[in-house]
Amino acid sequence: MQKNNNGFTLVELIVVIGIFVVVIGITGKGLNAVLKHVSLQSKIAEGNIEGVLGLEMMRRDISSAGFGLPWSFQDETINYSEVNGPLNDKTRFASTFNDSTTNRIRAVAGGNFNNADPYDHSYDNQSVRLKGTDYLVIRSTTVGSPVAAQRWSYMNYTGAVKPDRVKPFSWPKGNLESKNLVIVERVGLSGRFTRELVMSEKSFHTTYDNLAKFEPVEPKVNYYIYGVDDGNDPDSTLRMPFNRADYYVRVPVGADLPRRCASNSGILYKATINQANGSMRELPLLDCVADLQVVYSLDSKKSGTMTETDDISLLTAGQIREQLKSIKVYILTHEGGKDFSFNYPASTISVGPAGTGRNFDLAANIGPGYDNYRWKVYFMTVKPLNINVTTE
Repeated sequence: MQKNNNGFTLVELIVVIGIFVVVIGITGKGLNAVLKHVSLQSKIAEGNIEGVLGLEMMRRDISSAGFGLPWSFQDETINYSEVNGPLNDKTRFASTFNDSTTNRIRAVAGGNFNNADPYDHSYDNQSVRLKGTDYLVIRSTTVGSPVAAQRWSYMNYTGAVKPDRVKPFSWPKGNLESKNLVIVERVGLSGRFTRELVMSEKSFHTTYDNLAKFEPVEPKVNYYIYGVDDGNDPDSTLRMPFNRADYYVRVPVGADLPRRCASNSGILYKATINQANGSMRELPLLDCVADLQVVYSLDSKKSGTMTETDDISLLTAGQIREQLKSIKVYILTHEGGKDFSFNYPASTISVGPAGTGRNFDLAANIGPGYDNYRWKVYFMTVKPLNINVTTE
């Protein structure tokens, strides 16, 4: 009987194993490249989604600038305080934010953080604002976080004699609730179009279920009711007849800044004011931000010809309403994390137009390794929809 000698020799096995090792090595390198690419694209997509959401919130707030904002007061001695502490109190920013003589409220304000600026200081002794970045302040009732801030109503009467009670208009849904803190404004229907804050003695606000002293006293005149705060806090009160949102870039302490972010970059924040105690409530909108520049388009001659500026501090509240047509925002950030296989082609990048924006020096401001990031500038133009024209 003949034996079957079919099989593999030792040499053949060594050759096959060698080929197998080479194939695995090539495949492994390819797989690593694929995984690296997938990780990069995932970080880029994550950053893009984050950017879209953050910018949409910012766009919405800018478009609502001036909504529910009173233009004048029944009592010119109205007293209110925007924020406690050194960050943004009313006294510190009086010349920048409000008209010093009439105390009328500017719907939009802002400035620039640099070494010569008195507002350039530590936010909480643990973090700093980025030198040269702009900040933007939006005032309206809707920029607050409470649900009531997104609601409003009105009341009027048409007869010659005022009824015992004038009830607010009730919507099919989304009405203000009884404990909500509200302001009331008289909107004239003849002569100069005004928004006068209705007051009861020295009080400029009330709750939605206690409007008796804020009702219309003349026929065919609308009194608008704007929700400002939910009124849930035991110490609920309104420290100001509007809500306010501050946008700025700062570097947080320690691990709060994602590791993928470039050195000397920070986070774009939206901060709102707690009406009860004046504290600032921060919401991070976009990571890895190196610069924020804001440009204002003005029709200063009322001719339809726009001029651009980065400084509206000298405009009164009335001039801002008359002249401000749009706000342009430029945000410098990067896609994904650091990539040693990538080289950004320039050491500077334009953040906004020449003269009103900034030619950002990546090498100087970011430092070594700046060229291993994919830098980009988010840009948006927003038209405030609630700043109306009036002659004062």
